[in-house]
Amino acid sequence: MKGPIAIVSKQRLVGATNGSSAYLIAIARSLAGTGHEVHLIQPSPNIFGRTPAMRLQPEMDVFASHTIRATLRLGNWRIVLSPAIWAAAAAGVARKLLRKVGMKGRWTEDRPRPYSVATPWVRADLAFVERHLPPGCSAVIADYIFCAPALALAPEAAATGIVMHDLFHARAGGGKDSVAIVSRDDEVRMLGAADAVLAIQQEEAAFVAAQVPDTRAVLVPMPAEIATSPAPGEDDRLLFVGSNTAPNTVGLSWFLEQVWPLVRRARPACVLEVAGTVDRGFEGPVPEGVRFLGLVPDLAPLYRDAGVVISPLTFGSGLKIKLVEAMAAGKAVVATSITLQGVAEHCGEAVICTDDAAEFAGAVSRLAGDRNARANLAERALASAVHNFSAETVHRELRDWADGRA
Repeated sequence: MKGPIAIVSKQRLVGATNGSSAYLIAIARSLAGTGHEVHLIQPSPNIFGRTPAMRLQPEMDVFASHTIRATLRLGNWRIVLSPAIWAAAAAGVARKLLRKVGMKGRWTEDRPRPYSVATPWVRADLAFVERHLPPGCSAVIADYIFCAPALALAPEAAATGIVMHDLFHARAGGGKDSVAIVSRDDEVRMLGAADAVLAIQQEEAAFVAAQVPDTRAVLVPMPAEIATSPAPGEDDRLLFVGSNTAPNTVGLSWFLEQVWPLVRRARPACVLEVAGTVDRGFEGPVPEGVRFLGLVPDLAPLYRDAGVVISPLTFGSGLKIKLVEAMAAGKAVVATSITLQGVAEHCGEAVICTDDAAEFAGAVSRLAGDRNARANLAERALASAVHNFSAETVHRELRDWADGRA
């Protein structure tokens, strides 16, 4: 058995329920597959947000141990002990009920908890990490740049890495974004705290290589579970999958306001299924033909039946993991240029890409009514996923770094 590896994370992690969680679990799975025990250390109870209990999904079994500060473990459940989080949960439920009965006012408005990934480190966080690092630890990996303070606790002989996820200073969401705004200089400084940065796509790996030259850039794209054949799906059935983050809510809002009326005019029978927690970012009437499904335990049937998968993102950075997922499922995809950032060279011929609302609507409408066109595009998407996103291909450099060969 090779030396154990510790991953330190402040993101809410219960399973592969969103892009960042799926990416981290994929990294852990690759490292475990090469003979390393992977231990997950979560030093802040703020990961619970306003939900004081969370149930871990089976994919979390990849971790040899999973410790969360100030929590109680009951089987697959983790219960937070912080009274403040329980109080915030109760207040959130009360505000939602008041809005449902028609009451208005600032005191009824939703008040999201701070972005847990970027919350400041406190002494108790650091002490928790130090106490739970596994003996003989061969590497310590910080999940996001905001966990870089934990790397100072790594044993002298241990390698250190940062899972980059995003180039935060380049995010263009401004006040719309739900995450921390970081200056370029601060981001470079935080990235420089590690021996290596695990970058999700080529453009961001190139940034690290150029701007943080003393830190190794390790390209670690998101691997995909590849379907056996293309899936053209059903006519007039669209799918969007996303979690409740600003890039998803803003992008979907743009689609619903600017694109969806044009699609419905051309294809009145068209329906859009929206899967994932992105529905929590919307209140008010749902447009005709749109179905918010919430968190779906198994996306496979939705991908199988969808005729077209859309990704109408207008800002964001990092590799758009749902794009990879859709291509690997053998789907016809219509996306914006933001979605294709960092992978346009590999995927440009396999995805229809446009930032124009009318062109987006036209592409969706044509595909929604033409099974042969969907099958041809889906075949190209699947071939691209096989060539560019299989685990054997994309995680070779990660495995070499973990084993000290890179």
